[in-house]
Amino acid sequence: MRKVITVFKWEIGKLFSSWQRTVTLFLLPAILLMAALNVFPLLVNYMSTGTLTKKPVTVIDAPESFKKYVEETVNARVFEYDYKTLPEFKKETEDKTLFHKHLRQGMLICYFTTGNPSRDFDDEVRAYYYDLSNDNTDAESSAVIYVGFDGNSITSEARAEQFKEGVLKDYQDSLIDTLGGDYSVVGSSVFETDTFNPITDFEDYRTVANTAAARVVPGVLMIMMYYCVYSLVSDMFASERDRGFMAKLLMTPVSRKHIYAGKIIAINFIVTIATYITMLLMFFSSWINRSNDAMSLLPFGMMLTPAELSIVLVSIPVAVFLMTAICISIVFSLERLQDITVNLQLPLIYFLGDFFVRMVRGTRPITMEYFVPLHNTMELIAETYLAQNKAWHVIVVTLLNLGLALLILRHTFRKEELK
Repeated sequence: MRKVITVFKWEIGKLFSSWQRTVTLFLLPAILLMAALNVFPLLVNYMSTGTLTKKPVTVIDAPESFKKYVEETVNARVFEYDYKTLPEFKKETEDKTLFHKHLRQGMLICYFTTGNPSRDFDDEVRAYYYDLSNDNTDAESSAVIYVGFDGNSITSEARAEQFKEGVLKDYQDSLIDTLGGDYSVVGSSVFETDTFNPITDFEDYRTVANTAAARVVPGVLMIMMYYCVYSLVSDMFASERDRGFMAKLLMTPVSRKHIYAGKIIAINFIVTIATYITMLLMFFSSWINRSNDAMSLLPFGMMLTPAELSIVLVSIPVAVFLMTAICISIVFSLERLQDITVNLQLPLIYFLGDFFVRMVRGTRPITMEYFVPLHNTMELIAETYLAQNKAWHVIVVTLLNLGLALLILRHTFRKEELK
């Protein structure tokens, strides 16, 4: 065991002997992934609206109840608001060309009225309607909210949908009485509690953020892990063998078994730490994302309980160990470095494909998916973020991946000894 630790320390020492190499392995991949995740909503917004900035929601003739609701409700504060009266708004939008330009750039209109909103806006503005009155039979006298947006923009429509579901629906639920069509006279338990409730606010954010994270985080972690594993295996095994350094190393008093074991432990330690750093950056990225854009891949408030975090932290080194075994098997099955490099990159294509499939598929996995090596780790992490994990899933994924990794390494090294 002491010889294994010696090889482990030697490999770790090589890594930290150059700060450039250390940063490249530990931080650069994580930073690039975080940049891609955070730039994605901006690019989508720019391609669909022609601008990187998000315009505030223009609220017309807002009742005091809505203003108070915005001030005191967490979900409502993810949007910025520009309050105007109808005459002010009409004066600013007399130029229809400029008005439609603002719509294309993502402007939303939230108009409170007791009449027919279509009289005040042209037909090119698509809209959602919310009826706030108790009597829906008289459209002309009903209290309604008109949400206008650019119907030709997916981003604008998604943002309008987010505003409708995340703000107006809850606001409507908070209204418990309407007196003679005057919907500014309201009462609600929302306004009878403290302005900030850390428990309910945390749960509200966590539910939305973790649901989105379940689609994104597993794939990002798997891509990050495999990239680091195949880079290190290529360097510690394939490159050293190609340079003839591995043959010299095997001539030392340290046995082949101890050398390989030390290198494998070093790879697993380095990649596990690098992945933990990536996870930390993702949590940090989520918690500074106060904009909570509709297209955001990591919405504000991502969080795991200690038990859930433990499951994810344990599943990562197990997956890394299996990835290491697969990469080592590829290295010892081929002779030419070029062939090894190409074959090591093939599983990366699989993880990329799995990542994009997860973005569009349902979040609930099929039971048989827990018996597919490595893919089961993605499913386990996803359901952990959704708070749907079961004990037998954790056991099956852990034992299957560990057992398969040990079988692959045993078979690979036995063949290597027979050469």
